[in-house]
Amino acid sequence: MPLRPLRPLSAALLLVLAGCAHDAPVRGAPSSGGETATHGGKSGAACPATAQSAGVPGTKPEHLRVETWERLLGDAALDEVLLTEAGVRAHNAATLRDDLGRTDVLSAVSPESLHSRLTERLDAIRARAESGDYLGPKGAKLTPAELNALRPPERWPAIAPQWHKAQALIPVRCTPRAEGLFRAPVDPRFDRNNCSSIHPGEVVRVLGTWPGGLMLADTPYTQGWISSDAALSAPLDRATAARDLTRPTQPLTRRTILRRAFELLGTPYGWGGQNGGLDCSRYLMSVFESVGLDLPRFSLDQANTGTFSIDLSPVESERDRLFLIDAAAKRGVVLLYMPGHIMLYLGRDASGTPMVLHSFAEYLVPCGDKGETLFTNEGVTVSNLELGRGSSRTAFIQRITRAVVIGGTPGPELAGAATLRDAAPSTAPRACDDGAETSIRFSPRTPNASQPLRIMVSSYRELGPAGLTLTTPRGETLTPKLRRLGGPPWTWVATIDQPKTGDWSAVFGDGEDVWACARFDVVRQARDRLTCRNGPNPETEFAGDPSELEPVWRPNRAWGPRTEALFAAFVESLFDYPLDEDLTWPNLSVLLRDSERNLFFNHFGRDEESDLRFQPDCADLPYFLRAYYAWKMGLPFAFRSCGRGTSTRAPGCGQLSSNAEPCDGNNGVQAFERFIRRSVASGVHSGHGRTGPDQDSTDYYPVPMNRLAMRPGTIYADPYGHVMIVARWVPQGTNQYGVLLAADAQPDGTIGRRRFWRGTFLFDPDTSANGPGFKAFRPVRWRGDEEPSTLPNRALAEGVGGFVPFSMEQYEGTVDDFYDRMDALINPRPLDAQALQTTLVEALDESLQRRVNSVQNGEDYKKGHRGVIAMPDGYSIFETQGAWEDFSTPSRDMRLLIAIDTVLGFADAVARRPASYGVTPGAQADQEVAALREHLARELEAHSLTYIRSDGSPWKLTLAEVVRRAPAFEMAYNPNDCAELRWGAEEGSAEAATCVGRAPSEHRRKMERYRDWFAQRKRPAR
Repeated sequence: MPLRPLRPLSAALLLVLAGCAHDAPVRGAPSSGGETATHGGKSGAACPATAQSAGVPGTKPEHLRVETWERLLGDAALDEVLLTEAGVRAHNAATLRDDLGRTDVLSAVSPESLHSRLTERLDAIRARAESGDYLGPKGAKLTPAELNALRPPERWPAIAPQWHKAQALIPVRCTPRAEGLFRAPVDPRFDRNNCSSIHPGEVVRVLGTWPGGLMLADTPYTQGWISSDAALSAPLDRATAARDLTRPTQPLTRRTILRRAFELLGTPYGWGGQNGGLDCSRYLMSVFESVGLDLPRFSLDQANTGTFSIDLSPVESERDRLFLIDAAAKRGVVLLYMPGHIMLYLGRDASGTPMVLHSFAEYLVPCGDKGETLFTNEGVTVSNLELGRGSSRTAFIQRITRAVVIGGTPGPELAGAATLRDAAPSTAPRACDDGAETSIRFSPRTPNASQPLRIMVSSYRELGPAGLTLTTPRGETLTPKLRRLGGPPWTWVATIDQPKTGDWSAVFGDGEDVWACARFDVVRQARDRLTCRNGPNPETEFAGDPSELEPVWRPNRAWGPRTEALFAAFVESLFDYPLDEDLTWPNLSVLLRDSERNLFFNHFGRDEESDLRFQPDCADLPYFLRAYYAWKMGLPFAFRSCGRGTSTRAPGCGQLSSNAEPCDGNNGVQAFERFIRRSVASGVHSGHGRTGPDQDSTDYYPVPMNRLAMRPGTIYADPYGHVMIVARWVPQGTNQYGVLLAADAQPDGTIGRRRFWRGTFLFDPDTSANGPGFKAFRPVRWRGDEEPSTLPNRALAEGVGGFVPFSMEQYEGTVDDFYDRMDALINPRPLDAQALQTTLVEALDESLQRRVNSVQNGEDYKKGHRGVIAMPDGYSIFETQGAWEDFSTPSRDMRLLIAIDTVLGFADAVARRPASYGVTPGAQADQEVAALREHLARELEAHSLTYIRSDGSPWKLTLAEVVRRAPAFEMAYNPNDCAELRWGAEEGSAEAATCVGRAPSEHRRKMERYRDWFAQRKRPAR
């Protein structure tokens, strides 16, 4: 087994005991012990156990020509710069770590670490030799003397580092033993004592002479014992060694990597570089050396040193694995790892077959009914991922556990599946300032030693690996842990609990690539003054000119792309709770008092959140959040007075109100709270969200259908008055579908999160009487003594100020077009249709469980209140006040019916867009749709709800029964009816026998008249 630099004990022992650290390519799982040709498995009477390969199955002559792959990729992809020269150097710097199998041979040697590392290795190898797992060259167990030579010495040799250059190929032994170690039966190709080979011209650091005559030595990629007469140059001084270790770098492109990879085609396989051959990991090292990029020596370490990597081990579906691998290939050069082996992914050939280029020694093929033949391969060649299918080792595609991407960034397709490498440390440049697309901001407003310091970096550029390097007043370097939000725009957040006073610097980057830099001062203590000098405190009664009244707050910043990016981060962070937690909050104040998630908690150092009491409804919530952020950041805030519209005209707006109004309170915190609770809460309503999309005098304007435009902080208004605020885009993961989350508030002030789907985000492209959809806050400008103003649509469409542009894209096409485009944004990779159908059923189940609580709340209310809950007329059943508003469910039931339609119609959606689900149109699509209908029936029967009947007894309904009762839910929203009727129980049934209380006949007649609205799934005009 090859020696590797210091790493945790458990990992090192795992590699040693498995005997797999030196790649063991295509020989089955390392722990199986299937390391040699004779371990190929069973063979039938007509099946040889082993054979020489005359050609890898599935590999055609055109696969072996680099021109084939260059033609398939095209010049644009081939010459795309995946890593600049600076990026290559940053990658090398970030991965120069012992735990990743790379050693800095110019650094000082720690005797304690060295002794611990070697003792661990020798003990593990000796244990395998004692057990007979490792044998001598002739197949005999090692003698006591040979075993004793594998023990760590009682007295360690002195460490006296000297640098040399290798003059010829030098084998590196894993133990201080010149002879080989083998597994039974002995195969001379696989010497477990051969760790690696040092190539001519490489720098070698000799650490000392070992008892027995071998020398302990290391290189940047391996460590072990070499012969005392190894072909080495005269000793080098440190400066010369450093110069010789430095190799020129060049930009990394697919063309460069492909051409070097195919230059080595046909190179013989060599375990540990035996006889100058290449094993799989040394082959890839040689390929990437062509651009100066340093890979570790061993496959497991290479699997953890990409720009980013994707864990494929939990992905059972081979189709989904290939979706992920192909998406990764669009972002950079891809390596595919399975335990003990690593390969270069070439992509799909002309027939759509995925192919790889790698160095391997053998592969297993099923033979006859139960037999298997182990074929010996010559070395570097091309194969498909089907190799091994049907054998005891299974196919490559089934065994791959990680996709490693070198070069690009994950993008929206892989953001939720990718693990980024660590960033290389950065230093502050002379011009320390924000970058073109990236900025650094701080909270509290005045950084001070008495409060935790929050550092927030926002960027409109997907940066890949990125880190924050802080320099303290004492010159210490800190690299704090970063919490990443959003995308796009992206924000990284770091917190320093007890910052020291003095001058600091913050550098955000990856090695030489610095994207933002800031110098800042931390004072001993800060307490921002938040005054309201207008009164009513008699001691501060304002007596001047009314035109000089102090505003609620005075802006000192302007809205722009950077402040908008941070607003998106503020909203996302506030609702950044685990996706699987169905959370609600009693009011907004509870959310704002969360010091971990509120990025501007105690921003003024006055414990200001403790004095804020906010309980918004759905229309208020976006305004309250926008105003709070504007107050904290010193930005202008404004809103208009708007109408509610008519049956033929969308709501319009008029006069502008803003934070310029005179403050009212004893201090700035009280003034802000009164402004929000009095002016804002009483001045905004659901009509503000439904304003005509082409109007200029509105608070919101429609945005394009892309993730950057529909960032957190964007609102969603449905045609019927409900307003939500986008809270978070949860990216599509390996085994998890993407989700768009919004937050909304109920009439009682309760706040919750909602997933995007037809059942919750209602839409209608007809804007004659409504302006539904995704909308952004219209930027407010306040310059000097001028009155606040807002930007019109034309200016926004032309890109004035760099804001999200105005767009009517949402209203182009049908309702299905809108939802199809949204589905493609939320899940940019093809979806597994059955898994998504399960998700839709779960969303329906979630909606029904909430309805259980709503119905029960009405039942509980009626127990303490006599009389009939009054039913409004016409459209007002959806929008009123009092008990009907609190306990009826017409809006919820309208959404429920739409949700049922969505679940039942999903198979039709797959038939309409099969490619979005990785399905080929035609017969395959027909089979998939039929299977979906059967799957839906099973899922609906598997989910259930339980409600409480009038007599207090529970009654269970499966979702299948609820779906069958859909027509009954067209008249099940009246809280005067018993719970049984509200759940669609049929009159005269055993379920309905306990019913106590029915809606008055007058209500029943109204509901019959209004039933058509629910049957058509469309509210009437106001």
